[in-house]
Amino acid sequence: MKDYYEILEVSRKASKDTINKIFKIHMKACHPDLFQGEEKQKAEEKSKEYTEAYNVLSDDKERAKYDEQLKAEEAQNNMQLQAIIEENEYLKQIIIKKDDLIKKLSSNTISYEDSVYSPSNYSTVKQQYTNPYQNGFNNFDPPNKNPYEGMSLEELQNLKKEETKQYYKNIFKDIGIKLILLILLVVVLLISLFSSFKDLANML
Repeated sequence: MKDYYEILEVSRKASKDTINKIFKIHMKACHPDLFQGEEKQKAEEKSKEYTEAYNVLSDDKERAKYDEQLKAEEAQNNMQLQAIIEENEYLKQIIIKKDDLIKKLSSNTISYEDSVYSPSNYSTVKQQYTNPYQNGFNNFDPPNKNPYEGMSLEELQNLKKEETKQYYKNIFKDIGIKLILLILLVVVLLISLFSSFKDLANML
């Protein structure tokens, strides 16, 4: 959804009179007759964009309707961003808990009864490791018997290293995708701001 206030470079609380004045300034600065060739085409496109924004913001009913839609879209974007932040925090807690689990399973003194895989601890562990955003991220089904029985400490450590490697690989892949999306969003915003400042500088 286009931000008409940003296009006209006016405050969202700007009066109709202010919008009219700013619109006239923009239209005068980008009048197609002042340019030639490719720059003239760009000026025509810019004029259409200013006119589209002005037609909405200069009409009280259209502006009120547009403001509601703009607020709803921003609220939805804020909710999505908050969800990403909360999920990243959740993933951090998962890594911490997983590290503690690896240390316990690598200990010489750990027993099956003390393990978080013990049936007595299963309900608590499953609740702690259930991702509220991605169901099934970790499945801790209690075994029928001690899965580490008869294994040496070295075999146990190798087993847990392999499991941890795969776990972190999945975690970082998920975080990496979200970071890339956030970076792209920031780049788009910076480009938009740079374009606005450039147009304002040309006017001055």
